[in-house]
Amino acid sequence: MSDEILDIAHGDVRLAAEIRELLRSLLDHQSVKVREMARDALDGASLRQMATSSVYGDEIGADIETFLEQVPGDDP
Repeated sequence: MSDEILDIAHGDVRLAAEIRELLRSLLDHQSVKVREMARDALDGASLRQMATSSVYGDEIGADIETFLEQVPGDDP
């Protein structure tokens, strides 16, 4: 499990596992870019860096921001 995902989950291993499961569910997303982002995040890429990266564009940034806002107590 990536350290960043555990950090986003504030050290809560169960919540980090749920985040990883949500990322796995995005592997079936209709957007190729969302699937690519999820795969990269599961492989250890930084979710926070992806949210601000021009590589993924506005679509991915918006999806990541929404995703991070759903994590209790996180401030993206």
